[in-house]
Amino acid sequence: MTKSPEKGENEITEVAKREAARTSRHVCDILNTMLKKAKAAKDRDRERKIKRAQKFLGCRNKRKRGTKS
Repeated sequence: MTKSPEKGENEITEVAKREAARTSRHVCDILNTMLKKAKAAKDRDRERKIKRAQKFLGCRNKRKRGTKS
């Protein structure tokens, strides 16, 4: 049986994980930087993908989930 990819995983999450491994910065910090750049460029599609990646990686809506870091 093969393992299917999890929902929420997209090219943005892969880029952020690679960048985090390369620079030893936290994934959430990288995604926040990417989101600011997308908002400045008014790229709504990329902005939506980044928000989805933030939710998948646990960087968004932390208050709703309690003490997850």
